[in-house]
Amino acid sequence: MAFKKLKNLKTKIQNKIRNNTFYQKYFGFENGIDITDDKMVQYRKNIVIKNIIFVINMIYTLIFMIISIGDPTNSSNWLLTVLLFPVTALVNYFLGRLIKTGPEDNLSQTMAMYLAAFYMLLSSILVYVKLKYGEVEDIQGEHYLSEAGYILIYIALLIAAFYQNKKMLKNMFVWVVVIVTILHFTITYSMLEVAGNRDIWEGIKRVFSGTEFRDILIRTILLVGFMLILYIYVSMSNFMQDERKKELAKRRKVQDDYTSVVTQIFDVTLSSEKVTDEEKKEADILAIMVKKLSSLLSLAPEKCKEVVEYSRLHIDKKVDFAFQNISSDEEKFLAIREQTELGSRLISRLQLKRKGEDILRATFEGSDDDNFIRHEREIQNTLESEIILICDLYVSMRSVKPYKKAYNHKNTIAYMEKSFKIYFDPMVYDRFTRYSSDFEKIFDEM
Repeated sequence: MAFKKLKNLKTKIQNKIRNNTFYQKYFGFENGIDITDDKMVQYRKNIVIKNIIFVINMIYTLIFMIISIGDPTNSSNWLLTVLLFPVTALVNYFLGRLIKTGPEDNLSQTMAMYLAAFYMLLSSILVYVKLKYGEVEDIQGEHYLSEAGYILIYIALLIAAFYQNKKMLKNMFVWVVVIVTILHFTITYSMLEVAGNRDIWEGIKRVFSGTEFRDILIRTILLVGFMLILYIYVSMSNFMQDERKKELAKRRKVQDDYTSVVTQIFDVTLSSEKVTDEEKKEADILAIMVKKLSSLLSLAPEKCKEVVEYSRLHIDKKVDFAFQNISSDEEKFLAIREQTELGSRLISRLQLKRKGEDILRATFEGSDDDNFIRHEREIQNTLESEIILICDLYVSMRSVKPYKKAYNHKNTIAYMEKSFKIYFDPMVYDRFTRYSSDFEKIFDEM
């Protein structure tokens, strides 16, 4: 049941992925990425962030188009909107060239990371400056565009944090504090104008006592606080990522060791010579008889099918731990679970086959004492197992064995009544013997 739930969950995940192919292709991070391979992870991050930058560039273009439409007399807005296309195309071109060198070129991928991060920062600052100088006043004379542009600086920092590279963030934060502080004193507020034509000391007092400086101080505190939160987030993510990588490496080691040991166990336990034509024929006869008896016992069609498949399992199935074509850890884990479960069922089926052989041999050799009977009755005593066992005993009685000749139908039923009846539930035995002529017909026709 647990394995079926895992398979159903896997199917749901696969269907969800198939239904979001566009997102997975351009922005997803779930498919085909080995988190223990730092180069591959860096490569995929560059691809995703390059696509994010493309979307941000489209947003810049949309912003300037809205501004240009709102202020059609200002030709510089339209000019900037038009020039934005070749600039963004050029940045994306260089990013693409660096990324296409592949995950093995670590230098190119690192350069792409820094180019993407600092392009986002500089472009957001330039857009902010443009919005500040090109903003329009509303009816109350208030400006409304520059603050929207200021948000872009925070977005640029957030995108840079996607790389989860603490060293780059440290360098970037220093530049942000320096550049944004200069912006605050020159663009956001022209502090020279605030100081006025006074002597130096009076000008400094006016600057630091004004509301403008308090606003700059609050903006700086908020920006530094935001950067601190980003750095903590990246540090936590790096720690958890490192721990996941360690656990994944341990899991892979245990998984490989487990696969090796279980493979050896199954090779020894399930090893056998090639199945002969006679064994295949007996398996075919057994399957038909099992199906017949299951229906006589009023088992549901689905249950009948399961019992028939179990009766032929040792003939039709073989454990295979060769996973050369599987690269996904999740798929490999599910494959190991599936093969382990199959191996367990095969061992159980062979145990049931061995039970029939032991009963048959012990009966002919006269070693079926009370202890033997009690022990055999405890082995796989479910209804399904008894259905297969009684049919298997009948087929074995009708066939030639090293220790016995082939019996006819009449003598087989008589022998079963005398020696085998004690091993079965009365209902199972009654149904088999009551319709024994049907089983005789099945055996003779095959």
